[in-house]
Amino acid sequence: MTARPRLLIGACVFVAVVVLGWREPGPSGDGTSYMWMAQQFAHGEWCSALSMVFPPGFPLLLAPLIALGLDPWAAGVFAGALCLALLTAPLARIAADLAPGTQAPMVAVLLLLGSPHLLNNAAEVYSEPPFLLAMAWGTLAGLRRRWWWCGACAAAAWWIRPEGLLLATSCVLTAPRRAWRTLVGVAGGVLALGLLRAAAGHGFDPLPMLAFHELRDDLPDRGDVLHNLRVVPVCFFESLLPASVLALVGVRHCRGLAWALPAQIVLQAGAILTFVVRKRFFLSCAVPMLALASRELTSWPMRVRRIVLAISVAVGLVVAWPGSADNRAAEVEVGRWLAQRLPPDAALVTDLMRVAWFAGRRPPAPRHFSAEQLLQQANDPAVRCVVLSSNSKQGQFPAVEAGLAFAFVRVELPASLRSAADDRGIAVFMRR
Repeated sequence: MTARPRLLIGACVFVAVVVLGWREPGPSGDGTSYMWMAQQFAHGEWCSALSMVFPPGFPLLLAPLIALGLDPWAAGVFAGALCLALLTAPLARIAADLAPGTQAPMVAVLLLLGSPHLLNNAAEVYSEPPFLLAMAWGTLAGLRRRWWWCGACAAAAWWIRPEGLLLATSCVLTAPRRAWRTLVGVAGGVLALGLLRAAAGHGFDPLPMLAFHELRDDLPDRGDVLHNLRVVPVCFFESLLPASVLALVGVRHCRGLAWALPAQIVLQAGAILTFVVRKRFFLSCAVPMLALASRELTSWPMRVRRIVLAISVAVGLVVAWPGSADNRAAEVEVGRWLAQRLPPDAALVTDLMRVAWFAGRRPPAPRHFSAEQLLQQANDPAVRCVVLSSNSKQGQFPAVEAGLAFAFVRVELPASLRSAADDRGIAVFMRR
C-alpha cells in the first residue's frame, strides 16, 4: 500500500471523527475528567491533576493544546481524531507483515474507517484512540522483534490505559526467551508513574483506578465471571461489528510471533471478565482485531472482498452518524446555566459528570452514588447546589430528595431549559 491512499483514508477518518464530535451534544463522562485533568496540567496544577483516579497519559497529550488556548472539548475531539487517523500507519504495516504482498494494509485501514463505535469513541473524548496508537506501534515493534521499542510503547500505552501492560505480556507469552526485554520498558513506565504520583503527594500508587474499583458498590455484576461470560459474545461482536467476526476466523492464519495478536485479545477479554463487560471496553483490542480481520478478508476472492468492504464502510458510517445513544444536551446546558449563577467558591454535589464540568467544577468520581453518599456530601456547608437525575437506574432520587428538604429547595429552571431537563430527568436543588 502506497502512502497516498493510506493518507487519504486517514484523512477520511480524521474528518469523520471531527464531524461526529461537532454534532455530539456533549463529551462522555470520562471525557470530562480527562479534560479537567488536562486543564490542570495546562495551568501547572499537576498535583491536583494527578489526584484523579484516571491515568494521566491522555490529559498530558491534551494539555499543550489547552495551554495554547484551544477549548478543552475541541482539544479532546481533535486529539482523538488525529490519533485515530495516525493509527492507519502502524495498522497498515502490521497487516502487511501478516500478509506480505497482498492488499491487507488497504483492507485493515478501510475496516478502521468502517468501525462506527471506534469513530464515536474518539468523538466523545475517550482515551482509546491514543492508547490504540501506542499499542499499534508496540505491536509492530514486537512482530519485528524490536523488543526494547515494544516495551517503550507498552509503557506509553500504560500511561493512557492500564491494559498497556498486556502488550508486553502477549509478546512474552509468544516468545518468552527473547521478549522478556519488553517487561523492562513496562516496569520503567510503571515505576515512573508511581514516583510521579508519590511526588505529587498521592503515595506510590501507579494505578489508583484498581483500588478505586475495589471499593465500588454500584456495580452489582463487577467480578461476576459467570455472568460476564454470558455477556461477552454480544459485546465483543458489537464492538467492531464485521471485523470482530473476521478476527476470530483470521486466527487460523497466525504463525510464529503473529500469535501475539490473539494473545492480546484473550488477555484483554480476561481483564474485562474480572470487571464488568461493556462493548466499549473491547475497543482496546481494536489493533489485533482489525489486523486479523484484514488477514482473513484478504484470503477471500477479490470480488467478495470488495463487496464486504464497501458494505462495511457504508454501514459503519451510517451507524456512526447518530452519535451517542443518549441525549446529553440537557446536562451541558444545565451545567452552563449553573456556571453563570453559582459563586466561584460554591461547591456542587452531583453524580452527573457533564453537569459538574460545564458548571466549572471538578467532575465527580466515575461511579454512581447511593442516597446516603449523596446526602453525606450535601451536608458540607460549602455545598450550595445539588443536581440529581430522577431517572437514575439506582432509584435513589426519592430518598435523596426527601433528605435534602431540610436545607435545600428545588428550583424551577428557566423555560429554555425546562423541557429538556425534564425529559432528561434533571433536578436542581439550591441551599435555602
